[in-house]
Amino acid sequence: MVRHPVAANLLMAFLVIAGLTSALTLKQQVFPEIDLEVIEVRVVYQGAAPDEIEEAIIQRIEEQIEGIEGIERVTSFAAEGVGVVRAELTREARVPRKLDEVKSAVDRITTFPDEAERPEVKELTTRQRVIELAVYGDAGEAVLRELAYRIKEELAATPGLSLVQVARVRNYEVSIEVPNDALRAYGLTLQDLAATVGRSSLDLPGGDIKAQGESILLRTKGRNYDRRDFEKIVVVSARTGARVRLTDIARIEDGFRDEDLIMRYQGKPAAFVQVFRVGDEKVLDIVRKVEDYVDTTLTPSLPPGISATIWRNDAVEFKSRMRLLMKNGAVGLLLVLCALALFLDLRLAFWVSAGIFVAFIGTFGVMALVGLSINMLSLFGFILAIGIVVDDAIVAGENIYAENERGRPPLEAAVAGAQRVALPVALAVSTTVAAFVPLLFVPGTIGKFLFQIPAVVIMVLAVSVLEAMLILPRHLSHLQVLGYEPRTRPGAWIAGLRHRMDAALKRFIAGPLERALRFATTHYGVVIAAGLAVFLLTLGVIRGGYIKFTFFPQVEGRYVTAALELAQGATPETTLAAALRVERAGHEAASELEDPSGRDLVNAVYISVGMQDRTGPGAAGVLNILQGNKASVVFELLDPEIRTISSRDFELAWRRRTGTLPQVRKLTFASNVINLGSPVQVELSARSPEGLAQAVQGLQDELRRIEGVFDVRDDQDPGKRELQFALKPYARTLGVTLESLSQQVRAAFFGAEAVRVQRGRDEVRVYVRLPREERGTLASLSRYRIRTPAGDFVPLHELAEVTAGTSPATITRVGGRRVTSVLAEVDPAVITGQSVNARLVSDVLPRLQEEIPGLVYRMGGEQREQGLTLPALARNFVLAMFVMYALLALAFRSYVQPVIVLAAVPFGLVGAVVGHLLLGLSLGLTSLFGIIGLAGIIVNGSLVLIDFTNEERRKGKGPQDAIVDAAKGRFRPILLTAITTFLGIFPLIIERSIQAQFLIPLAVSIGVGVLLGTVLLMLLTPALAMAVDDLGGHWRRRTVSGPSAR
Repeated sequence: MVRHPVAANLLMAFLVIAGLTSALTLKQQVFPEIDLEVIEVRVVYQGAAPDEIEEAIIQRIEEQIEGIEGIERVTSFAAEGVGVVRAELTREARVPRKLDEVKSAVDRITTFPDEAERPEVKELTTRQRVIELAVYGDAGEAVLRELAYRIKEELAATPGLSLVQVARVRNYEVSIEVPNDALRAYGLTLQDLAATVGRSSLDLPGGDIKAQGESILLRTKGRNYDRRDFEKIVVVSARTGARVRLTDIARIEDGFRDEDLIMRYQGKPAAFVQVFRVGDEKVLDIVRKVEDYVDTTLTPSLPPGISATIWRNDAVEFKSRMRLLMKNGAVGLLLVLCALALFLDLRLAFWVSAGIFVAFIGTFGVMALVGLSINMLSLFGFILAIGIVVDDAIVAGENIYAENERGRPPLEAAVAGAQRVALPVALAVSTTVAAFVPLLFVPGTIGKFLFQIPAVVIMVLAVSVLEAMLILPRHLSHLQVLGYEPRTRPGAWIAGLRHRMDAALKRFIAGPLERALRFATTHYGVVIAAGLAVFLLTLGVIRGGYIKFTFFPQVEGRYVTAALELAQGATPETTLAAALRVERAGHEAASELEDPSGRDLVNAVYISVGMQDRTGPGAAGVLNILQGNKASVVFELLDPEIRTISSRDFELAWRRRTGTLPQVRKLTFASNVINLGSPVQVELSARSPEGLAQAVQGLQDELRRIEGVFDVRDDQDPGKRELQFALKPYARTLGVTLESLSQQVRAAFFGAEAVRVQRGRDEVRVYVRLPREERGTLASLSRYRIRTPAGDFVPLHELAEVTAGTSPATITRVGGRRVTSVLAEVDPAVITGQSVNARLVSDVLPRLQEEIPGLVYRMGGEQREQGLTLPALARNFVLAMFVMYALLALAFRSYVQPVIVLAAVPFGLVGAVVGHLLLGLSLGLTSLFGIIGLAGIIVNGSLVLIDFTNEERRKGKGPQDAIVDAAKGRFRPILLTAITTFLGIFPLIIERSIQAQFLIPLAVSIGVGVLLGTVLLMLLTPALAMAVDDLGGHWRRRTVSGPSAR
């Protein structure tokens, strides 16, 4: 295309236009959505205990789905009134197909209890909630609920808001409460009354009649909807004509379902409305529409004493993180431009910089094709690419510039320069892509979460190589170097500065660099040994624990959560009182950590009783069941952009202020946006409950002895007290069956469902049961009378043996076995989760297995993610190195020279580790992502050096001269690519904003790694090349002399 200006410019225009139009349609997200690849089966069995759920629901589902191919792990949960089975699929499994297979398997089960509802089978997905409104004030629950639904309907009618839901409100219920004495007086059971109510609340079609040329529909209309309707139902009719209506024997309450749920926002009762992003809807557009609605429509129409405000707004994080990354990207790009202007002709620097712009804009088009979004991680991929993407343009542009300096006409210089470096540039891009490809296939939640970073880098590289080899040479084909003088004063000043830099660089190349290269190629054994020693020392620093490893760093957010749990049986009111004490401690902590700006650190506080708050990418897998003994207290802090106190600092201060609270069994705090589970989590199972309890206690005791470990706990509750019934022989003589007895007890104390009626938007269940005062004591249970087949009423205690026991609050099963998880948090300043887990696996858990027969353990939480991620990363990296080797071997037609090129990879690791040590950072998964990506970048300098060494050898030079001359000739582009890569992400490395800290290790790995690694490879690559040449010559001499010796 160098000789065809129209084609080159059309290609550039296409990339720019396609990229700009695509950028307008790309989805906007704070973090990318991830596919969990989990199928969930949920069965509601109202009033059933967890033990019963396990036996009647869970085990039957597990047996049916265990043989389905593609299911990697089955985790089940049994709680009061609900059973959930989750099947985690392998990466290769197709979710829609497996969903159909699981549905078919569950449909084959015919032995579920009659009272159990139809199983719900679905794919477990994450939905991105964009914004949430809190409606709160001194008003009744019904008023707040109705207002929340009004808001939902008005928002849903707004174009561009597809999914709006009301959250954290109780459902309506009609409770028909009949005293035991009234039942006996009329010879009725609660099931009889439920059937009567059901039959009296029907709308039935009766067909139609055709008369006088028209069709007339027939319909029986008798549906009851509210208390007044139900009160009129006739339940007994005497022969005398007397009628007993339901209102005569029952108290009818038309209110809310008896659920353990209390919501508070800013200390007042509250309801919530959530708005989700669907399809191509944009975060900022959704937030703007909701904010306009709140300001112009909702606020003026609110009743006195009620307020509405935006509680969670993901656009705040989206905009602040986008500003942060775009600011760092712009500064990095400016630094790259300055570096190019200092080392290259200003016009060449301009066209190289323009190539970066074209590559970036063109990448938006590719992102739209493959379905990626604009989010924090994809934008970070662009920042990483700033320094990387300029490498091929520098190599091509600098070579064209050098050809021009030798006196070639501009067009010939562009053609010759581009052709000369086409192979090295193609190889350099291919090896860099090969290094980033393993990061695309990291399993687990975190691998899916970070997927977009390498994906964007690869896309930018693909577009940039098109620009560097097809568009840039054409733009440089009119660049006249010899005899050119800048016409403007700034241009002349920059040119003068560049000439001085160029002269200083040439003196360095001709002096210190040449002497160092001569030494490295003469005493290559010393240099190689020194390099090997440095690498081994680096490994020693890692293995010796001088630099800590934290699997995934803290991701700064605005919300800090305290989750508390009281003993089973605690009322929601008692739990609320404990939550209020935790809230007071949080306000005290905020006062203690007063922000230097003078602003209040806390924006708002939200309390949820009965439902614990979960956020983050890992939160979708958390089972949320209403339990009155659990609560969450969530503090919303100032935006990270305008505060200097991290959410982790507030979490620690809040924890200290709260201390130990009476009645609170468990209390944990969390401030991380990314929820991967606890850093220490061990799943235990044993042959007997006693053995399991012993293992749990023993493991907790060991963890509490480790310094830096805190919040040691398990996920099992002591459980509720339980009364179990067994028929006496006397009951059988009366014809009472266990089924009849259990159904009458269930109807009395839980309720017999009579009918479900659709009342506007709500489906309302109607239950018939005993009055609250008759089902609130053990004495009332003993006095409750069971009707026999003969119509007599006999006290329950005469028909059944009643034994006391304990039912677990929840049951967790993994792989068909009951498990209990022991969890703990760690202080990263003292010890890492990896160190604790290593100690458990090597010492503590084997000892427990010796003491407790049949004990089986499995690492969970963050350690499970680490166990999935790191081995896969290592395997993929080895494969990538082989691909890089194969590409180089094919290009160089040699088995040995690729080894010389790839020998630069370990010294990139040296640079990355030195960078972490200098900045006091821990190694982690993001660091490893950077180091693996660095492997593809660092070899580019060695690749170019070996390629030009081969060319010098073809000119007839000796090995040492060829190596030294190649290194001297390519020092400027190699140095410039290292500097630009470093400068591109340097602003992020020194970024002090607390919300950017989790990205800094990745930036340090690449930025500092490529800078220090390049310094090392400039000596080690020539030394290795000389050593290989000497060894090859020695081998050839032995081969030649061998036959004559014989």
